[in-house]
Amino acid sequence: MRDLSRKLSAVVLAGLMVAPLLGQAPSATLQSAMEAGVDAPVLLANPGVKKEIHLTEKQFDAIRTIVKTVYDKYQPEFRKAGRDRDKLEKIGLDSMHETRDLLETALPDILKPEQLKRLRQIQTQVNGIASFKRPEVQKELKLSARQKDEVASLGDGLKRDLEELVKGVKPTDTQKLTSAMRKAKELKEAATRRAVEKLTDEQQKIWRDLNGPKFDFKPQKR
Repeated sequence: MRDLSRKLSAVVLAGLMVAPLLGQAPSATLQSAMEAGVDAPVLLANPGVKKEIHLTEKQFDAIRTIVKTVYDKYQPEFRKAGRDRDKLEKIGLDSMHETRDLLETALPDILKPEQLKRLRQIQTQVNGIASFKRPEVQKELKLSARQKDEVASLGDGLKRDLEELVKGVKPTDTQKLTSAMRKAKELKEAATRRAVEKLTDEQQKIWRDLNGPKFDFKPQKR
């Protein structure tokens, strides 16, 4: 079980995409990640993203230091959790969230403005409908109360669909897990299209600007 703990905690250090974590944790992690979207730590660990934003070694070292600080902090909790898969999942998610929060605070001082802008564009593209939850996106779009309710309703519908999708999927069943992730991506893309349709023409133009040039994001595999 020490190997399981190491693999889960390594998600924080390596900033891996959702799939590797799911290979070791309950399927609820898929639902959570698909709803909340991909955070900066995951994107900044991706080779394609690092190349796209021209991330320097010095900048990556600063990011890695923050990630390792959280990694070291949670190691005792991972060891203490032992065989408890639910605890391992919770600790894994808590460590990922703490990494995200610390990094978000530090990024404006680490990255150049143009690098941070492109990172946000990629994040908006990858996360789709989940991006509508970000305060800065809502501010840029100037969403009305009605639009916020409509998008929230679409998000709730996606959540229900994901709950049904991952029901009964075992982490050890690679084939079903892969199929579920593919379907989850399709559901999220469909929900995003419906959300964008709720925007005015001017808001849709802003949304396109927030997405920026198309980026082919390829999740990092182990």
